[in-house]
Amino acid sequence: MFAPTPMFLRRPDAPQRGPRLSRQARIQSTVLKRMEPLYRYPKVRRFVSRLVIDKYGKATSPRPRPLSMAGDYTTWRSLTDRTFSGRHLPPPTGESPRRPPEAEVAALFRREQMLPADDTSVAFGFFAQWFTDSFLRTSKDSRKTSSNHEIDLCQIYGLTEEKTAMLRGENGRLASQLIGGEEYPLYLHRENAAGDLEVDPRFANLHPADTMAAILGRVPNERRRQMFAVGLEYGNSTIGHVMLNTMFLREHNRVAAILEAKHPKWGSDALFETTRNVLIVELLKIVIEDYIKHIGPKYLPLELVPFVAEKRNWNRPNWIAVEFNLLYRWHSLVPDTIGDGDDALEHEDFLDNNQLVIDSGIEALMAQCSRTRAGRIGLQNTPTFLVDRDGPADPIPSVMERTVSLMRKAKLASYNDYRVQFGLERLTSYDQLTSDDKLIARLESLYGGIENLEWYVGLFAEDPPPGMDLMMGELLGTMVGYDAFTQALTNPLLARNVYNEATFSKTGMQIIAETRSLEQIFVRNSTRPQDVVVDFSC
Repeated sequence: MFAPTPMFLRRPDAPQRGPRLSRQARIQSTVLKRMEPLYRYPKVRRFVSRLVIDKYGKATSPRPRPLSMAGDYTTWRSLTDRTFSGRHLPPPTGESPRRPPEAEVAALFRREQMLPADDTSVAFGFFAQWFTDSFLRTSKDSRKTSSNHEIDLCQIYGLTEEKTAMLRGENGRLASQLIGGEEYPLYLHRENAAGDLEVDPRFANLHPADTMAAILGRVPNERRRQMFAVGLEYGNSTIGHVMLNTMFLREHNRVAAILEAKHPKWGSDALFETTRNVLIVELLKIVIEDYIKHIGPKYLPLELVPFVAEKRNWNRPNWIAVEFNLLYRWHSLVPDTIGDGDDALEHEDFLDNNQLVIDSGIEALMAQCSRTRAGRIGLQNTPTFLVDRDGPADPIPSVMERTVSLMRKAKLASYNDYRVQFGLERLTSYDQLTSDDKLIARLESLYGGIENLEWYVGLFAEDPPPGMDLMMGELLGTMVGYDAFTQALTNPLLARNVYNEATFSKTGMQIIAETRSLEQIFVRNSTRPQDVVVDFSC
């Protein structure tokens, strides 16, 4: 995603296996690395941030694109109907390339032995899932999406104003409750007169009934009692979702209280809307300055630069592409267990288990996630519970089976075609993709020549280029950088005529300026701030 650190010199006769850096990339990375002492100066740091952001903003052609998932040729619908996912490239034409069975493609992802990431924690993985679940939303019709196409914190505010109203409390706050002296969202269910659990009538239309029926079908009844009413239907699916939803709810209510004290004459709506504006930009700062920064070289400065999108050709209305939806399926980040010894959490423990969060305390649980390495992003490293079905008679496809099916239904172009689309050279052999001989043999057996390699498989087969301080291959990093910057930094709250005290208040602007990391959100909203550890590195 970012220019890499310099490549180490090799003996002339050493075999060149796996990805290689271009001469231009080596020069760029050398210059940026040597500038590191200057990054303490704000003007230099901001200048370099602008350069990096603009580089990836121009990695491919800007929106709008002629096609969406509405059809295989350009129509007014494909240009305007954002209920369909966008797409970067049209379907391939001509003779159909060699395609192995979907089951064999899914098997490429199965973990045989946990391969840990070099320096990435489970906390990073949970944040990535929680963050992207808000805008990567596939509908029953796989061509379509229920996404708002914006970073809008719908995780705690809901997808529509009607849903937001259900989640609001008084005086500009979000509705909440105290459990053991700690603030949490309200419960989604209540007991009826017969003693059975039912959805609280207040939240009857908060989420689609069919989706909730499927979710509740896998959640044991004793765990349903602790499910919270939050903005998205999958907001209770992992302990990561629950911790992050809770902390951002607390942050909303904390900021609303500060604004109310500063502006006692404001009504509830003014307090709520101004607080929501502040929270969304707080999240944008965390995404750029904490989350995306972790993906790139640690020496590289990166900050949210207001108005950076102005007068750039990539400053266009957001439209989530099907490729962005797929490339963010970083299932290999999920470890076999979180922690070790008697305190280790199996996957059954960190799924649909809000009681664990309540009993353990968010501080202790997030510290455990921050001290546990995530899996390494790549093939052959996805936990079996995400690849395989529960049993031979289970009719429900696994997560990975559904992902491969979506890839095929989208009729995507080849891995090499996407490399060209994003300004990278075509590869001529699998040796240029990875140095793993066994993986090369499997890919050759399934696909034949590398021109047949499917984009989604190639993304995760590609090694990071040697000497790069990155957690992923070059094409995946470039596409993440392009979509992240062009979708986050075009947010309307960052526009020149919007990013001001009239939108956030003077106090809100100060809160935004002071926010740089996810850990700050946890510290501000913890009863035990001294115990808080939130770290994307491990």
